[in-house]
Amino acid sequence: MLVTIENNLLKIGINLLGAELQELTHIEHGNLLWKKDDALWNRYAPILFPIVGRLVNDQYTLDGEVYTMRQHGFARDQVFEVLEHSETSVTLCLKANEDTRAQYPYEFELRVTYVLIGRMLKISHEVINRDAKDLLFSIGGHPGFHIKGNLNDYALDFGGEFTVQQHLITGNYYNGETKDLPLNRTFDLTESLFASDAIVIKSPPFQSIGFGKKNGPKLLTLHCDSWTAMGLWTKPGAPFFCIEPWWGWADAINSPGTLKEKEGIMSLAPGRHSIHEYSIEVN
Repeated sequence: MLVTIENNLLKIGINLLGAELQELTHIEHGNLLWKKDDALWNRYAPILFPIVGRLVNDQYTLDGEVYTMRQHGFARDQVFEVLEHSETSVTLCLKANEDTRAQYPYEFELRVTYVLIGRMLKISHEVINRDAKDLLFSIGGHPGFHIKGNLNDYALDFGGEFTVQQHLITGNYYNGETKDLPLNRTFDLTESLFASDAIVIKSPPFQSIGFGKKNGPKLLTLHCDSWTAMGLWTKPGAPFFCIEPWWGWADAINSPGTLKEKEGIMSLAPGRHSIHEYSIEVN
């Protein structure tokens, strides 16, 4: 079931399954999200919670117990309830249940709010700790934008010139190696950049990424001023490109396997809440 919100420029469709954004239609540009093809990727813009990326052997240890959890966590496969719904905003909620407790032994609420403000879609993730112990979690976004033609026709704009460390991946896990990656206001995209998986940057020194055709204006800009990492990802020949704001990241090959020692994990005290936001501006 899709829940919709709209204004005079944008119409948004959100599936209650995963609180997933599945339509981002602009009055002139049409739908900016890709048309899902399960043979390539079976998502549109999943919410990553309570982990980002993959655990070694899809397992972690907490307080001496071993738990199994698939890549990117379970939120994307859970049905959310609608808490509030107006013409231009909607808030959806996931609470701990029998299925989540089997994978993640915490009492929590995850509230996801979509708000339209002019040509901007603001997406907010609020994590609430309903447990008597500290809540350990990561969270992230994973929107897949539509590509017309070839990826080589597109470029990114990082708003300035930066040289960052790209964290290299072997088989879904970080291998401990990095390489310098120069970024600038016209960063040309090519399929070869993603031959070995996503481009991952921890502690990004920029707060926005523009996306559009090389010889045309930017189509959209994703803004985030609080991310602890970000990923860029596609598949060879696939008609989508993902710009992913993260608060956390996947395991390294040599990860200790305990949730408390997981690099990038966040801790939330009992009764407290934490908000993680990004926005998509349609140009």
